[in-house]
Amino acid sequence: MANSDNSLPNKVVEVMVDSIFRKNGLKSEDLKEKLSDDQKKMLKEMVEDLKEQVEQFNNKEKDEKK
Repeated sequence: MANSDNSLPNKVVEVMVDSIFRKNGLKSEDLKEKLSDDQKKMLKEMVEDLKEQVEQFNNKEKDEKK
């Protein structure tokens, strides 16, 4: 059950990041080659922050339903 709880935030993040890439005409394969190490690090940090925010939102929603 823990995997399903964790997979939802991951899927939300993937959809959001993919949507942003498509809106800007970017492909993830291209980004891997063109981003500097600092940019990659910043992007990873942003994704982790977004995951935390989604998890907090999901937990808040669960608590409010109780």
